[in-house]
Order: sequence, then C-alpha cells, then structure tokens
Amino acid sequence: MELTRKSRRRAVGFARDERGMAAVEFALIAPTLIVLFMGVFEMTLRFRAVEEATRYVHQVADLTSRDKTLTTADLSAIYDASLHMMKPLTTTDRLSMDVAAIGYQNNEDYDPYLLWRRAVGTEIPLDLDKARGLGIQGESVIRVAISYRYDSPLTSLFSGPTIEIKREAYARPREVRLVTMDGAIDHGGAIEYFTGTEIPE
Repeated sequence: MELTRKSRRRAVGFARDERGMAAVEFALIAPTLIVLFMGVFEMTLRFRAVEEATRYVHQVADLTSRDKTLTTADLSAIYDASLHMMKPLTTTDRLSMDVAAIGYQNNEDYDPYLLWRRAVGTEIPLDLDKARGLGIQGESVIRVAISYRYDSPLTSLFSGPTIEIKREAYARPREVRLVTMDGAIDHGGAIEYFTGTEIPE
C-alpha cells in the first residue's frame, strides 16, 4: 500500500516537473526554423542575382544606344566590364550577351527586321515581334539580351541545379536613328560572335 502511494506521488511529481520542456520544444521547432531561415536566405541570394542581371542588361542597352557608331571591340569591352558591373556576382564563364539593332521596313505595318547582331557565349533567342511598334521606317532600336548561369552557395551545397537568368532590354538610339556597327548600318541580319576576357563555355 505504501509502495503504491509512493509510486503515485512520484508519477504526480514527474507530471508536474517542467524541467527540460524548453529543450524538447526547441528540438521540435529548430528543424523548421532552420529550413525557414535557409529558404529566406536562398531567396535573398536569388533576388540579388536577378536584380544585378536586370541592372546590367539595362546599363548595356543605355551604353550602346548613346553612340553613333559601334564596333565589335566596343561590345567586347562592355562585356569584359561585367566583371565589375555585376559585383558581387561572379560572371566568369557564366555570362552570355547578345546585342542587335532592329530596323523597320517601309510598309504599312513597319515590320521589324534585323540590321546587325553581335553575341558572345550562347545565342539568345530573338523575337522581332517584341520590337514591333517601337519605331518606323528609317529608325531602329537596340536590343540587348543576357543569359546568366547562377549557382547560389546553398544550392551548390545540396547539389541543386544551376539557375539560368535571362533578361532583355530595348533602347532607342540617342543621337542618330540608325547606329553603325563596324562601319555599316545593315549587315543583312547576320550574327557575328565575338570574344572577351570572360568567355562562357
């Protein structure tokens, strides 16, 4: 009888003892908090990469639309500058750039057509219809597109896939209606590849 009473007292005491509850609760909640924190950190890194890529493509469009004439060497220098323009991201072997001048035919719809095109790295698909309505016959727009292959530290840690960020921007020439490339305005739409210090694989 006495043993039963002691057992009951011990059981009641054990039930009322809250020592270690915080540790148990932390053990249950900690994994969820860690995953949540890592998710927020990962999204922050991705948003930063997208923001840098977007800023860079607009800067290149602005730079190329300011000049009356351009050369392939000019575009190569702009491409090489990505090392500094996209900091803190690493662009070596990761960045492709595609620059094109789009003119407009002398018809009722002013259909867009390709004047010249220069690219480094991987060719980025060009949809001329996106330039429709941005000019008329005798005018042009500069289209700049980039493709950036981004690996975040967390994605790499867990062997996740590479994220490909693609962005494009259009700009109207500032001083002339048609920008000359390597001494000619119209290259018949031919694409020419150039190289820079940082050449994507």
